[in-house]
Amino acid sequence: MKKFISSVIIFLVVLLAAVAISKNDAIKYNNTMNRLGMSDDATVLRTNSKKNLTNTVKKLSTMDLSSYQLIFFDKNNSSFGYIYSNHTLHKLPTISGRYFSKTDFQSEIPFAVQGQQSDIPSYKPQSQEYIKSDKRYISVIGNIGFNNADILNEQTLVSISPTQPKSNKTLSDVVPVIDGKITSSKHDLSQLKKVMRVSSTHKYSPQTDDFSEVQTNSNGNLYIISLLLTFLVSIAVEIYILLPLRFDIKKTKLTGDLKNNYRNGLLIRYLLFTMIPYAAAFAWSNWKIVIISHSTFNIYLILSVIAAIAVGVYQIYFVKKRSDN
Repeated sequence: MKKFISSVIIFLVVLLAAVAISKNDAIKYNNTMNRLGMSDDATVLRTNSKKNLTNTVKKLSTMDLSSYQLIFFDKNNSSFGYIYSNHTLHKLPTISGRYFSKTDFQSEIPFAVQGQQSDIPSYKPQSQEYIKSDKRYISVIGNIGFNNADILNEQTLVSISPTQPKSNKTLSDVVPVIDGKITSSKHDLSQLKKVMRVSSTHKYSPQTDDFSEVQTNSNGNLYIISLLLTFLVSIAVEIYILLPLRFDIKKTKLTGDLKNNYRNGLLIRYLLFTMIPYAAAFAWSNWKIVIISHSTFNIYLILSVIAAIAVGVYQIYFVKKRSDN
């Protein structure tokens, strides 16, 4: 009965680890959505240039640069921005319609996607929805959104391309944020910064209107600690399962091959009480728990199984051998 209870505990501990990984995945994905899909390398480009926004994109489109995505956030409203893609596009979840495609950034007509909680008023005279920007009406091709991602849900993005008419906006009116392979290419990024007359840069953080505030939290540390604790608890339970088996070895008067066979039988019993709950927890987690970081969960399980086997082999075959002398 005690061994059965121990197996149940191992099963529950692995499920707790799966829940911890799932929760961490949810936090990371939510943060990514609030970054509008941009990576940790996304960079804010500070510039006071009076260069026209459309002319800037037109110039950049003629240059042979590494792939990138640029979002020009309006300085007066960080929940509104113009987006241009050069072979890199971080797609965002849509509630209805569609997100931008690569052809939208070559079109003479701008398109928009709008968050489900956007404060930009939209108009729907018939079946098509529109927003008004730069004294013209722009078709809304999709509505974006994700649970609890407030920044994403309030965002409105308008596509910009080198073939569009001249915009009323200049670089001094916006806060450009760049992401993509270009952020790791010093030469290409330097060329782009020259065109946009960038005076300084810093990492993108969406907590303030100028994207300068870096939010810090201990979620990552708590996540690692929780996984480590569940790992240690499972090992403690495995050692507890081994206690009566070690006692049996100590009491037996068998020697030679008979004793080795006896130890082999005990190891099989031990593995049944440990491997079955691991396998069951793995199957249940994949069935009932939403996990994005499958590799993390798989590595956790593999290390736990290896540790369980190592503990069993050591305790049954090596520790008690010393008592034979």
